[in-house]
Amino acid sequence: MVTSDLSARINDVLRYVGITRNMNAYMILSQALTLIAEDEDRLRAVEKEIYTPIADKTLRRPRAVQSTVRRASKVAWDFFPDRVQELAGYPLNGRPSAVAMLELLYNGVARYDDLSILK
Repeated sequence: MVTSDLSARINDVLRYVGITRNMNAYMILSQALTLIAEDEDRLRAVEKEIYTPIADKTLRRPRAVQSTVRRASKVAWDFFPDRVQELAGYPLNGRPSAVAMLELLYNGVARYDDLSILK
């Protein structure tokens, strides 16, 4: 995937669930989704492979990065639960965890061409 195309896809998916560029979470989630796009196996070791590199880059602690992802999940779930579930591709019983949110956002990026809702 070309970087500009990936960036556009990430932007569209994040905006679809209410995460806009003026939010701190946008930058964190964008970086996380870019890391996942480089290697999907990073979802198996989120703390080490996603939170820590982002924390090092942004001069934060990994827990702060995780907290930002959790808050973004809450915002998306509170305002657009139907859209979050659509990206997940299955019904959810409640707000997704931070890791589940990263996974379903990445699924939205990966399935972008199949999701007419994002067009």
